[in-house]
Amino acid sequence: DFSPNDKNSFTFEAIGNTERQDNNEDLITKLYQKSKAFVSNIDRNSFEYERVKVGEFALIYNKEYTQKYKSLTANISTSLEHGRQNTDIFSQSYAENNAKIGDEILERTHNYENGNITSGNLDYAFPIGNAGQIETGYRGVMRSLTADYQTSKKTNGQYVINTGASNIFDFNENVHAGYIQFNSINNGADQNFWKYTIGLRAENISNSGTTQDASTKFSNNYLQLFPTANFTYNLNAESFWKLSYGKRFNRPGFGQLNPFVDITDALNPHSGNPNLKPEIAHNLELGFNKEADKFSISTNAFYRYTKNTIRAFYQLLPNGVNLNSPINIGNASTAGLETILSSTPSPIYDFNFSVSLFQQHINGANVVSDAVKDAFGWYGKLINNFIPWHNAKLQLIANYNSSLITPQGKRLAQKFVDLGFQQKIHKNGNAKLGVTVVDIFNTLKNGFINTTPEFTNFRNVKVDTRAIMVTFGYSFKSAFKDKLLDNKFSREY
Repeated sequence: DFSPNDKNSFTFEAIGNTERQDNNEDLITKLYQKSKAFVSNIDRNSFEYERVKVGEFALIYNKEYTQKYKSLTANISTSLEHGRQNTDIFSQSYAENNAKIGDEILERTHNYENGNITSGNLDYAFPIGNAGQIETGYRGVMRSLTADYQTSKKTNGQYVINTGASNIFDFNENVHAGYIQFNSINNGADQNFWKYTIGLRAENISNSGTTQDASTKFSNNYLQLFPTANFTYNLNAESFWKLSYGKRFNRPGFGQLNPFVDITDALNPHSGNPNLKPEIAHNLELGFNKEADKFSISTNAFYRYTKNTIRAFYQLLPNGVNLNSPINIGNASTAGLETILSSTPSPIYDFNFSVSLFQQHINGANVVSDAVKDAFGWYGKLINNFIPWHNAKLQLIANYNSSLITPQGKRLAQKFVDLGFQQKIHKNGNAKLGVTVVDIFNTLKNGFINTTPEFTNFRNVKVDTRAIMVTFGYSFKSAFKDKLLDNKFSREY
């Protein structure tokens, strides 16, 4: 951080991260026809070695003005990722009675990815008269990815590359957006007043992708307008009503666009889809908020409608393989009610409880005629914060996500509990020690049930999600960045 004077400040951040995973997976798959006739019995061992290096850099500039409601902020950031994944796969076929059939099959795959995301923002705000403020600005994002995927099979003592399943994919995307927004300002003493925000954002997206052998090649250009509107009526200093509408663009990520097929699970391979279109979502909310001395409550009724909705889709291939890849289904809508309650019943304990009840509708008739689903779902989360002694915090978090519908079936429910502890170990709070236990009861698992006219597929996956992490952070003469002590462990889900 550097401030040449009281009106200007510069901040530079640099974060480096390295990660390694060695995963050993043993997958036994028995396949039967609906008539109960035996098809196959395969034991597949996969030894996966993953190494990832990430560098993140950000430069932020802030300018303050004497004039109220006037500000200028600019920032530029970039993230570089270098990932290497190598997998050795050993497959053995068995008869229905578990007698070996033939020799063990040996395969190798590698997936090397180099990615970069660079973004820049310029935001300027200034007052209009005594009752309004204009905010305007620009945002640009540049994304690039090079993915090198190769698969080979051992034949006559040598690994022979499968050229039909090996390739290099290059992806580039540029996003340019400008926005303008008007904010009302209440300068009077009246507590009962309306406050509103009305804005418009124009966004142009252009992307392209190609494989080395030109088997995949595409180019897209999108120009979209995104209006937003928020209206708030303050009943008094403690409570208000809020009505809001917003339109947003959800772009597919690198992994969703990568066209290569991962064969680690031979009967359930997965791939990306370079032909994905971005989702366009419309959100409408009506909410009520109330603040009191020891509690606050927020309740929102919401409706969300999405076009080009991206969902996982399973396709049964002629050889019995069930290929999973993301596609754009027609549309999806969700209507529900969400409530968040925060309370501090004592100086040493506070909690935050959130629950959401919703009705979902998916219409994927553009993909398959029977992919029209309706279902009720809910999720809940309880965060408990304790202060056992001075400069210490203990946190217990419980989560539950009900089953959710998919175009072909449903995703199974999930539940897990996390525990975290943090202790300041320096008199100025510049040093902190943290201990986190993720999924302490080892209950988190993932699964789905697909039921279609062509096939029925049930899959229940339990990986080693329980983990203990110890983190230590020390800050030199600046505000402590608590986010550096955040739990970075991925539960694989």
